[in-house]
Amino acid sequence: MSRFARIAALALLATATAAICSSLGAAGKPLAVTSSIDGEKVLPQQLRWLAYPNVAHAQVAEVDYLIDGKLRWVEEHAPYNYASDDLHGHLGYLYTSWLAPGPHTFTARVKTASGQTATDKVTARVLPSPTPPDALAARWSRSMTTEDQAKSDPKFGTDNVPPTGRWRLIFDRVGVWEIDPRGGGIVTAYSVGGSVLHAYAPIQMVPRAGQGAPGHISRFGARIDAGGGIECNEAGPFGTYRWTVTGNELTLTAIHELCGQRRAIYEGTWTRAG
Repeated sequence: MSRFARIAALALLATATAAICSSLGAAGKPLAVTSSIDGEKVLPQQLRWLAYPNVAHAQVAEVDYLIDGKLRWVEEHAPYNYASDDLHGHLGYLYTSWLAPGPHTFTARVKTASGQTATDKVTARVLPSPTPPDALAARWSRSMTTEDQAKSDPKFGTDNVPPTGRWRLIFDRVGVWEIDPRGGGIVTAYSVGGSVLHAYAPIQMVPRAGQGAPGHISRFGARIDAGGGIECNEAGPFGTYRWTVTGNELTLTAIHELCGQRRAIYEGTWTRAG
């Protein structure tokens, strides 16, 4: 065999070896992914769902999160956590309040830049979400003023300021539906303990749309950002409010709130709208 033939043969061997290695994970192992919910039989109503591919981040194109076989979230940047991917380290949450009680399948699927895929599938039960107190379980409305608007915190973006005008709050098993004067909004996870309302983080149910824009669902006659929609960031931050209902009026008063945008929306007196 000539020198050039040997070089050509070696090049072909190197190419074939590279192709084989591209489908393997760390230390020559097949591509695989595990997740933080492996082995779980019952999921809490608030959790972080992280996926751990066995390849370098540079090789990962995306991690998909499927619930009952339907795509519900896509992460393109590490750490691969359901409801995050804002590049600032804010880890969002999977809230299960929007899922029917009972068993569901939760699948994390990694896709590499070379087109390889691997999945991690867990079957776990979801518990019924609690109903809000009867006094709170209603549709409420109020007009946000410029004084309310001034409670927004510029650190969450000067362009991320809730608009003035008529807002609606709707409390149900899923969350607090915050519907803005423009016919948009988000849904936030919450819990109630006595006269204290705990507001958590946005509930994400659908993947982001193209170029990072929020995905949407239609609810209560509004276009709800339920895929990437936020008030302050994906992790909340959490807040607490004192709530009282007198007749047809709901009063919300901030106790501890690090999200000024949410405080601008929530704090004040609301009138029962249905």
